[in-house]
Amino acid sequence: MTPITSQQFESYVPVYDVVPEKWEDARQFLVEHLKKISNAVNIRTIGWLLDEELLSGQQFIPGVIPPGNMTGAQFRSVLRYVLNAGALTPGANTYTVGNGMEVPIIIDANFTLIHMYGAAQNHTAPFASEPLPNGADTLMLNDTTLTITVASAWDQAYIIIEYLQEL
Repeated sequence: MTPITSQQFESYVPVYDVVPEKWEDARQFLVEHLKKISNAVNIRTIGWLLDEELLSGQQFIPGVIPPGNMTGAQFRSVLRYVLNAGALTPGANTYTVGNGMEVPIIIDANFTLIHMYGAAQNHTAPFASEPLPNGADTLMLNDTTLTITVASAWDQAYIIIEYLQEL
């Protein structure tokens, strides 16, 4: 089995230093390599963390091939949502999930959670922060509620949810 390199997935911008001399050959070469460069630039983690559903720039394992589709499986785009959870009190802090709610994500049979993480901090002395989840502090998501359970109070928290939403 041949090992797979990151270049096969075009995750880095390729470097080229030779172009064919004849225009007929060079034109095809340039078109193909511009496509590779465009794909490498577009398939990346996007640095914007906004409180709205966005494409994250990440691509996930290809989905199943629908019957009659001869083009093959497509990589699936990962979406990202950032929740400004505000202040957290000790115990369970809940946020409603669904279209038009605090977390406007539809969680149904088409939803697949990829990654959920966050951080909490206090902006007053003693200044402190911690990642979420960690130890006793947990994150739990179901079709109606996001629950953030913490052992102590925090004056600010953000939760980042990355997921697939199949069509």
